[in-house]
Amino acid sequence: MKKRIKYRHPRRLDCTKIPRTVLVLAALLLGIASGQTVLRGRDEATLSVPASNVMGNGNIDIFAVSDARYSVSGFGFDPIIGGQIGISDIMQLNGQFIPISKSALGPVEAHLKITSPDNDNLRFFGAALSADLYLSSTADTMSQTAQTNKPEYNPYLAASIIADLDWLALWKLLPIKTYLYLGMVDNASMLVKYDQVALRAGLEWKMFRNAAFACVGAGFYKEKSGRMQPADASYAQNYVWIEPGARYRLFSRLSLVGSVKLALFETAKAIDPFQPELFKITIRAEAPILFKETNTEAIRTLVFMERKKEKNDDSLEKKVATGKNIINGMSASLMGGADSLETSDVDMKTARIKRREETQKKMDEVEDLFKSLDVEGQSKGPPRPDSAETPKKGAP
Repeated sequence: MKKRIKYRHPRRLDCTKIPRTVLVLAALLLGIASGQTVLRGRDEATLSVPASNVMGNGNIDIFAVSDARYSVSGFGFDPIIGGQIGISDIMQLNGQFIPISKSALGPVEAHLKITSPDNDNLRFFGAALSADLYLSSTADTMSQTAQTNKPEYNPYLAASIIADLDWLALWKLLPIKTYLYLGMVDNASMLVKYDQVALRAGLEWKMFRNAAFACVGAGFYKEKSGRMQPADASYAQNYVWIEPGARYRLFSRLSLVGSVKLALFETAKAIDPFQPELFKITIRAEAPILFKETNTEAIRTLVFMERKKEKNDDSLEKKVATGKNIINGMSASLMGGADSLETSDVDMKTARIKRREETQKKMDEVEDLFKSLDVEGQSKGPPRPDSAETPKKGAP
Protein backbone atom coordinates (compact mmCIF):
# COMPACT_ATOMS: atom_id res chain seq x y z
CA MET A 1 0.00 0.00 0.00
CA LYS A 2 1.12 3.51 -0.85
CA LYS A 3 1.63 5.87 2.01
CA ARG A 4 -0.24 9.15 1.87
CA ILE A 5 2.08 12.13 2.11
CA LYS A 6 0.67 14.92 4.15
CA TYR A 7 1.38 18.41 2.87
CA ARG A 8 2.65 20.77 5.53
CA HIS A 9 2.37 24.52 5.14
CA PRO A 10 5.62 26.41 5.64
CA ARG A 11 6.02 27.97 9.04
CA ARG A 12 5.22 31.65 9.05
CA LEU A 13 7.35 34.18 10.88
CA ASP A 14 5.64 35.28 14.03
CA CYS A 15 6.70 38.89 14.64
CA THR A 16 5.34 38.78 18.14
CA LYS A 17 8.10 36.33 19.11
CA ILE A 18 10.97 38.60 17.99
CA PRO A 19 12.75 40.05 21.01
CA ARG A 20 11.74 43.61 21.73
CA THR A 21 15.41 44.68 21.98
CA VAL A 22 16.04 43.59 18.39
CA LEU A 23 13.04 45.59 17.17
CA VAL A 24 14.17 48.69 19.05
CA LEU A 25 17.70 48.44 17.66
CA ALA A 26 16.37 47.94 14.13
CA ALA A 27 14.10 50.97 14.44
CA LEU A 28 16.99 53.03 15.80
CA LEU A 29 19.26 51.99 12.89
CA LEU A 30 16.55 52.75 10.35
CA GLY A 31 16.00 56.13 11.95
CA ILE A 32 19.72 56.86 11.84
CA ALA A 33 20.04 55.81 8.21
CA SER A 34 16.99 57.75 7.05
CA GLY A 35 17.65 60.91 9.07
CA GLN A 36 18.14 64.00 6.95
CA THR A 37 18.03 66.75 9.53
CA VAL A 38 21.38 67.62 11.07
CA LEU A 39 21.11 67.07 14.82
CA ARG A 40 23.57 69.67 16.05
CA GLY A 41 23.83 70.47 19.75
CA ARG A 42 24.56 74.02 20.81
CA ASP A 43 27.23 72.72 23.22
CA GLU A 44 29.33 71.21 20.41
CA ALA A 45 32.92 72.46 20.52
CA THR A 46 36.49 71.19 20.34
CA LEU A 47 37.77 68.22 22.31
CA SER A 48 40.02 70.12 24.72
CA VAL A 49 38.16 73.42 25.00
CA PRO A 50 34.40 73.23 25.75
CA ALA A 51 31.75 75.75 24.76
CA SER A 52 30.00 78.09 27.16
CA ASN A 53 26.63 76.89 25.84
CA VAL A 54 24.79 74.02 27.47
CA MET A 55 22.51 71.40 25.94
CA GLY A 56 18.82 71.86 25.41
CA ASN A 57 16.64 71.09 28.40
CA GLY A 58 15.94 67.36 28.42
CA ASN A 59 18.40 66.46 25.68
CA ILE A 60 20.55 63.39 26.34
CA ASP A 61 23.77 62.33 24.56
CA ILE A 62 26.10 59.39 25.02
CA PHE A 63 29.68 59.17 23.86
CA ALA A 64 32.65 56.82 23.70
CA VAL A 65 36.28 57.92 23.54
CA SER A 66 39.45 56.14 22.46
CA ASP A 67 42.45 57.88 23.99
CA ALA A 68 45.97 56.74 23.02
CA ARG A 69 48.95 58.72 24.35
CA TYR A 70 52.70 58.66 24.74
CA SER A 71 54.91 60.17 27.44
CA VAL A 72 58.40 59.60 28.79
CA SER A 73 57.07 56.76 30.93
CA GLY A 74 55.72 54.95 27.84
CA PHE A 75 52.51 54.37 25.93
CA GLY A 76 49.05 54.42 27.45
CA PHE A 77 45.51 53.74 26.27
CA ASP A 78 42.17 54.49 27.91
CA PRO A 79 38.67 53.61 26.65
CA ILE A 80 36.20 56.14 28.05
CA ILE A 81 32.40 55.96 28.22
CA GLY A 82 30.17 58.85 29.24
CA GLY A 83 27.00 60.82 28.79
CA GLN A 84 25.48 64.23 29.34
CA ILE A 85 22.05 65.71 29.95
CA GLY A 86 20.54 69.19 29.85
CA ILE A 87 18.81 69.72 33.18
CA SER A 88 17.60 73.27 32.53
CA ASP A 89 17.93 76.04 29.97
CA ILE A 90 21.21 77.21 31.55
CA MET A 91 22.54 74.05 33.21
CA GLN A 92 24.13 70.83 32.01
CA LEU A 93 25.50 67.76 33.76
CA ASN A 94 27.94 65.34 32.16
CA GLY A 95 30.07 62.49 33.44
CA GLN A 96 32.48 59.85 32.23
CA PHE A 97 34.52 56.91 33.51
CA ILE A 98 37.12 54.43 32.36
CA PRO A 99 35.63 50.92 32.56
CA ILE A 100 38.95 49.09 32.14
CA SER A 101 41.79 49.94 34.49
CA LYS A 102 44.34 48.37 36.76
CA SER A 103 41.85 48.72 39.58
CA ALA A 104 38.27 47.49 39.53
CA LEU A 105 37.04 50.80 38.11
CA GLY A 106 38.97 53.58 36.44
CA PRO A 107 38.80 57.30 37.22
CA VAL A 108 35.38 58.94 37.29
CA GLU A 109 34.62 62.55 36.34
CA ALA A 110 31.51 64.69 36.77
CA HIS A 111 31.02 68.28 35.55
CA LEU A 112 28.18 70.67 36.28
CA LYS A 113 28.17 73.65 33.91
CA ILE A 114 26.10 76.80 34.40
CA THR A 115 26.04 79.29 31.57
CA SER A 116 25.17 82.97 31.26
CA PRO A 117 21.72 84.18 30.11
CA ASP A 118 20.62 84.31 26.48
CA ASN A 119 21.93 80.78 26.02
CA ASP A 120 19.02 79.79 23.75
CA ASN A 121 19.97 82.31 21.10
CA LEU A 122 22.77 82.88 18.62
CA ARG A 123 24.69 85.13 21.01
CA PHE A 124 28.06 86.67 20.23
CA PHE A 125 29.56 86.45 23.71
CA GLY A 126 28.93 83.69 26.20
CA ALA A 127 30.46 82.62 29.50
CA ALA A 128 30.04 79.69 31.85
CA LEU A 129 31.23 78.38 35.19
CA SER A 130 31.91 74.67 35.64
CA ALA A 131 32.18 72.74 38.92
CA ASP A 132 34.37 69.66 38.40
CA LEU A 133 34.62 66.49 40.48
CA TYR A 134 37.34 63.88 39.92
CA LEU A 135 37.32 60.50 41.65
CA SER A 136 40.85 59.20 41.25
CA SER A 137 41.74 55.54 41.06
CA THR A 138 45.46 56.26 41.49
CA ALA A 139 46.78 55.09 44.82
CA ASP A 140 47.99 57.97 47.00
CA THR A 141 51.05 56.74 48.86
CA MET A 142 52.89 60.06 49.09
CA SER A 143 50.68 62.47 50.99
CA GLN A 144 51.09 63.04 54.71
CA THR A 145 47.84 61.20 55.51
CA ALA A 146 48.52 58.17 53.29
CA GLN A 147 49.64 54.83 54.70
CA THR A 148 51.99 52.50 52.87
CA ASN A 149 49.82 49.46 53.53
CA LYS A 150 46.54 51.27 52.82
CA PRO A 151 46.59 53.61 49.79
CA GLU A 152 43.92 56.28 49.53
CA TYR A 153 41.64 57.01 46.59
CA ASN A 154 40.80 60.66 46.99
CA PRO A 155 38.18 62.87 45.34
CA TYR A 156 39.29 66.22 43.94
CA LEU A 157 37.10 69.28 43.53
CA ALA A 158 37.99 71.98 41.02
CA ALA A 159 36.44 74.81 39.04
CA SER A 160 36.89 76.26 35.57
CA ILE A 161 35.79 79.33 33.62
CA ILE A 162 34.76 79.16 29.96
CA ALA A 163 34.17 81.98 27.50
CA ASP A 164 33.57 82.03 23.75
CA LEU A 165 32.77 84.34 20.84
CA ASP A 166 30.39 83.23 18.08
CA TRP A 167 31.31 85.44 15.11
CA LEU A 168 28.40 84.17 13.02
CA ALA A 169 26.11 86.29 15.20
CA LEU A 170 27.81 89.42 13.81
CA TRP A 171 28.58 88.41 10.25
CA LYS A 172 26.96 85.50 8.45
CA LEU A 173 29.99 85.10 6.16
CA LEU A 174 32.21 84.19 9.14
CA PRO A 175 31.08 80.88 10.74
CA ILE A 176 33.91 80.89 13.27
CA LYS A 177 33.70 80.35 17.00
CA THR A 178 36.62 81.09 19.35
CA TYR A 179 37.02 79.61 22.83
CA LEU A 180 38.94 80.39 26.01
CA TYR A 181 39.30 78.11 29.03
CA LEU A 182 40.92 78.63 32.44
CA GLY A 183 40.82 75.72 34.85
CA MET A 184 42.46 74.06 37.82
CA VAL A 185 43.03 70.67 36.13
CA ASP A 186 45.22 69.98 33.12
CA ASN A 187 45.69 66.23 33.52
CA ALA A 188 43.35 64.46 35.95
CA SER A 189 45.63 61.43 36.29
CA MET A 190 48.34 63.65 37.86
CA LEU A 191 46.14 65.29 40.51
CA VAL A 192 47.53 62.97 43.16
CA LYS A 193 50.97 64.54 42.89
CA TYR A 194 50.54 68.02 41.35
CA ASP A 195 48.46 71.14 41.74
CA GLN A 196 47.67 72.37 38.26
CA VAL A 197 46.56 75.35 36.20
CA ALA A 198 45.30 74.92 32.62
CA LEU A 199 45.07 77.73 30.07
CA ARG A 200 43.60 76.86 26.66
CA ALA A 201 42.31 78.60 23.56
CA GLY A 202 40.55 77.22 20.52
CA LEU A 203 39.20 78.20 17.12
CA GLU A 204 36.47 76.26 15.29
CA TRP A 205 35.21 76.64 11.74
CA LYS A 206 31.60 75.46 11.81
CA MET A 207 29.92 74.14 8.68
CA PHE A 208 26.40 72.88 8.03
CA ARG A 209 27.33 69.27 8.83
CA ASN A 210 30.99 69.14 9.79
CA ALA A 211 33.59 71.30 11.50
CA ALA A 212 37.34 71.83 11.77
CA PHE A 213 39.18 73.18 14.79
CA ALA A 214 42.59 73.90 16.27
CA CYS A 215 43.55 74.37 19.92
CA VAL A 216 46.60 75.57 21.77
CA GLY A 217 47.19 75.28 25.49
CA ALA A 218 49.62 75.38 28.36
CA GLY A 219 49.68 73.38 31.58
CA PHE A 220 51.41 74.61 34.74
CA TYR A 221 52.33 72.16 37.51
CA LYS A 222 53.38 72.52 41.16
CA GLU A 223 54.31 69.42 43.10
CA LYS A 224 52.40 68.86 46.34
CA SER A 225 54.05 68.33 49.67
CA GLY A 226 54.60 64.77 50.79
CA ARG A 227 55.98 62.86 53.70
CA MET A 228 59.52 63.13 52.39
CA GLN A 229 59.64 66.47 50.52
CA PRO A 230 58.10 69.95 50.75
CA ALA A 231 55.84 71.42 48.12
CA ASP A 232 57.20 73.40 45.19
CA ALA A 233 57.23 77.16 45.64
CA SER A 234 55.66 77.96 42.27
CA TYR A 235 54.26 76.48 39.07
CA ALA A 236 57.72 76.25 37.54
CA GLN A 237 57.08 73.06 35.58
CA ASN A 238 54.99 73.58 32.47
CA TYR A 239 54.53 72.58 28.85
CA VAL A 240 52.82 73.98 25.74
CA TRP A 241 50.88 71.95 23.18
CA ILE A 242 48.80 72.25 20.00
CA GLU A 243 45.87 70.12 18.88
CA PRO A 244 44.30 70.22 15.39
CA GLY A 245 41.16 68.19 14.78
CA ALA A 246 37.85 67.86 12.95
CA ARG A 247 34.24 66.77 13.40
CA TYR A 248 32.57 64.54 10.82
CA ARG A 249 28.85 63.79 10.95
CA LEU A 250 27.46 60.42 9.88
CA PHE A 251 23.87 60.07 8.64
CA SER A 252 23.26 63.67 9.81
CA ARG A 253 23.06 62.26 13.33
CA LEU A 254 26.18 60.59 14.68
CA SER A 255 29.38 62.59 15.14
CA LEU A 256 32.98 61.43 14.93
CA VAL A 257 35.48 63.84 16.47
CA GLY A 258 39.21 63.26 16.11
CA SER A 259 42.31 65.20 17.11
CA VAL A 260 46.07 64.89 17.39
CA LYS A 261 47.76 66.56 20.36
CA LEU A 262 51.46 67.35 20.18
CA ALA A 263 53.68 68.88 22.88
CA LEU A 264 55.82 71.74 21.56
CA PHE A 265 58.17 72.31 24.49
CA GLU A 266 58.32 71.76 28.24
CA THR A 267 60.08 73.13 31.30
CA ALA A 268 60.81 70.64 34.07
CA LYS A 269 63.02 70.59 37.13
CA ALA A 270 66.17 68.52 37.20
CA ILE A 271 65.23 66.25 40.11
CA ASP A 272 62.05 64.18 39.82
CA PRO A 273 60.62 66.07 36.83
CA PHE A 274 56.99 65.77 35.80
CA GLN A 275 56.14 63.71 32.70
CA PRO A 276 53.56 65.39 30.48
CA GLU A 277 51.86 63.83 27.48
CA LEU A 278 54.13 64.30 24.47
CA PHE A 279 51.75 62.89 21.87
CA LYS A 280 48.07 61.88 22.00
CA ILE A 281 45.47 60.72 19.49
CA THR A 282 41.81 61.00 20.52
CA ILE A 283 38.75 59.70 18.68
CA ARG A 284 35.31 60.39 20.11
CA ALA A 285 31.93 59.10 18.88
CA GLU A 286 28.78 60.99 19.95
CA ALA A 287 25.15 59.94 19.55
CA PRO A 288 22.00 61.79 20.65
CA ILE A 289 19.45 59.65 22.52
CA LEU A 290 16.86 62.35 23.15
CA PHE A 291 17.12 65.47 21.01
CA LYS A 292 15.11 68.62 20.55
CA GLU A 293 16.56 71.34 18.36
CA THR A 294 17.34 74.57 20.20
CA ASN A 295 16.74 78.08 18.91
CA THR A 296 20.50 78.65 18.77
CA GLU A 297 21.13 75.89 16.26
CA ALA A 298 17.88 76.55 14.39
CA ILE A 299 19.09 80.10 13.71
CA ARG A 300 22.52 78.76 12.72
CA THR A 301 20.90 76.31 10.30
CA LEU A 302 18.81 79.09 8.75
CA VAL A 303 21.95 81.19 8.25
CA PHE A 304 23.71 78.25 6.59
CA MET A 305 20.70 77.57 4.34
CA GLU A 306 20.42 81.24 3.39
CA ARG A 307 24.12 81.35 2.60
CA LYS A 308 23.80 78.21 0.47
CA LYS A 309 20.86 79.74 -1.41
CA GLU A 310 22.88 82.90 -2.06
CA LYS A 311 25.76 80.82 -3.40
CA ASN A 312 23.39 78.94 -5.70
CA ASP A 313 21.89 82.22 -6.90
CA ASP A 314 25.37 83.65 -7.51
CA SER A 315 26.33 80.52 -9.42
CA LEU A 316 23.16 80.78 -11.53
CA GLU A 317 23.84 84.45 -12.23
CA LYS A 318 27.40 83.62 -13.28
CA LYS A 319 26.14 80.90 -15.61
CA VAL A 320 23.58 83.30 -17.13
CA ALA A 321 26.24 85.98 -17.55
CA THR A 322 28.57 83.45 -19.16
CA GLY A 323 25.80 82.37 -21.51
CA LYS A 324 25.10 85.99 -22.43
CA ASN A 325 28.79 86.58 -23.10
CA ILE A 326 28.90 83.53 -25.35
CA ILE A 327 25.79 84.66 -27.23
CA ASN A 328 27.18 88.18 -27.60
CA GLY A 329 30.47 86.77 -28.87
CA MET A 330 28.65 84.58 -31.39
CA SER A 331 26.55 87.56 -32.52
CA ALA A 332 29.66 89.70 -32.90
CA SER A 333 31.37 86.99 -34.95
CA LEU A 334 28.29 86.61 -37.14
CA MET A 335 28.09 90.38 -37.64
CA GLY A 336 31.76 90.43 -38.52
CA GLY A 337 31.19 87.66 -41.04
CA ALA A 338 28.32 89.57 -42.59
CA ASP A 339 30.47 92.71 -42.80
CA SER A 340 33.27 90.73 -44.44
CA LEU A 341 30.80 89.30 -46.99
CA GLU A 342 29.46 92.76 -47.77
CA THR A 343 33.02 94.03 -48.18
CA SER A 344 33.90 91.17 -50.54
CA ASP A 345 30.78 91.91 -52.67
CA VAL A 346 31.78 95.57 -53.03
CA ASP A 347 35.30 94.60 -54.00
CA MET A 348 33.98 92.20 -56.65
CA LYS A 349 31.70 94.89 -58.13
CA THR A 350 34.56 97.40 -58.23
CA ALA A 351 36.80 94.87 -60.02
CA ARG A 352 34.12 94.14 -62.58
CA ILE A 353 33.62 97.87 -63.31
CA LYS A 354 37.37 98.32 -63.63
CA ARG A 355 37.63 95.40 -66.09
CA ARG A 356 34.75 96.83 -68.11
CA GLU A 357 36.48 100.22 -68.24
CA GLU A 358 39.73 98.59 -69.38
CA THR A 359 37.88 96.61 -72.09
CA GLN A 360 36.08 99.72 -73.28
CA LYS A 361 39.37 101.58 -73.40
CA LYS A 362 40.95 98.86 -75.55
CA MET A 363 37.95 98.83 -77.90
CA ASP A 364 38.23 102.62 -78.24
CA GLU A 365 41.90 102.27 -79.10
CA VAL A 366 41.14 99.69 -81.82
CA GLU A 367 38.41 101.91 -83.25
CA ASP A 368 40.82 104.85 -83.33
CA LEU A 369 43.35 102.68 -85.18
CA PHE A 370 40.83 101.78 -87.89
CA LYS A 371 39.85 105.41 -88.27
CA SER A 372 43.49 106.41 -88.73
CA LEU A 373 43.92 103.79 -91.46
CA ASP A 374 40.88 105.09 -93.36
CA VAL A 375 42.21 108.62 -93.23
CA GLU A 376 45.56 107.55 -94.64
CA GLY A 377 43.81 105.73 -97.56
CA GLN A 378 41.79 108.79 -98.52
CA SER A 379 44.85 111.05 -98.44
CA LYS A 380 46.55 109.02 -101.31
CA GLY A 381 43.74 109.85 -103.84
CA PRO A 382 42.07 107.69 -106.73
CA PRO A 383 44.12 105.03 -108.53
CA ARG A 384 46.24 105.94 -111.70
CA PRO A 385 45.04 104.91 -115.31
CA ASP A 386 48.16 102.92 -116.22
CA SER A 387 47.60 100.95 -113.27
CA ALA A 388 44.28 99.79 -114.75
CA GLU A 389 43.97 96.38 -116.32
CA THR A 390 44.76 96.29 -120.12
CA PRO A 391 41.85 95.10 -122.12
CA LYS A 392 42.24 91.86 -124.12
CA LYS A 393 42.52 91.71 -127.89
CA GLY A 394 39.31 91.48 -129.88
CA ALA A 395 37.45 93.21 -127.29
CA PRO A 396 35.17 95.97 -128.56
